[in-house]
Amino acid sequence: MTKKPIIGVSGCLMGHNVRFDGGHKRDRLITDVLADHMEIKTICPEMGIGLGAPRPAIRLQEVNNETRLVSSKDSNVDYTSEMVAYSKQIMSGLSHLDGFIFKKGSPSCGAYRVPVVIHTEGHRRHDGTGLFAREFMDAHPWIPVEEEGRLKDNCLRQNFLERVYALHRWQAITNPDENLAAFIEFHATHKLMLMSRNHAEYRFLGQWVAETNYATLKTRRQYYIEHFMSVMRKDVTKGRHVNVLMHIMGYLKNKLNRADKVELLNSFESFRNSHLPLSAILLLLKHHLRKYPSPYLSKQSYLAPYPQEITA
Repeated sequence: MTKKPIIGVSGCLMGHNVRFDGGHKRDRLITDVLADHMEIKTICPEMGIGLGAPRPAIRLQEVNNETRLVSSKDSNVDYTSEMVAYSKQIMSGLSHLDGFIFKKGSPSCGAYRVPVVIHTEGHRRHDGTGLFAREFMDAHPWIPVEEEGRLKDNCLRQNFLERVYALHRWQAITNPDENLAAFIEFHATHKLMLMSRNHAEYRFLGQWVAETNYATLKTRRQYYIEHFMSVMRKDVTKGRHVNVLMHIMGYLKNKLNRADKVELLNSFESFRNSHLPLSAILLLLKHHLRKYPSPYLSKQSYLAPYPQEITA
């Protein structure tokens, strides 16, 4: 797999002057780090419906119990139909994406907690979703999405990257509707990632894979990836990580000497107590695995879910 993941990004986050005031909201994590490892597809849906830049500001507003996209100065100027039509028109061309980073708070691109005006005096609730983001997530529920602000959080960023690269591996499968071996292999290589989130879900998906054959592969693949990506959204607790680390250590227990075992166990506890990062533990485990190779573990994406350089 040599191709980079492809992610969609709200145009303003890439430094494009597409905002209502003619400016941008360049995000250096995206432009200076992620762009080195991913192919970026920029989209500004507001420009897409012909609003231009600069332009009058728009907002989400509740009108007759429905959320509408309207001009901030005159709520009678309504862009809802244009935005929905534009979104639906381009949506099929975005199914190849491995992820999408949206602009926080945007009435078109915000994914979470976008302000919605609910009163003539400007009172707002903060539970809206930008119209373009909503159409994207409805059409492609398996594709990972995040906002640039949330990516500042270490755990959220790692989770997003794990999902992006997992989906990239899935979409890199050749002849997917006929390649049963690759379907089985994908599940096998993500075993530990699934176990770290929910062991029961791992078993459920394992059974789903086991019951799939050449005749049913095409119809069962889509359910699998949607369910898989839903499980991957779950946060991983330190306790679950330690359970997986102990599972990995089990493959080495007959090869390591006592001092190495004690060192590993102590490092697990240091991680549990937030004194060591997970990356340090994985580095130590990979050191032992180079000395004592395990074909099963060498294929596990848990040990290297995405390029280490991205964490810089």
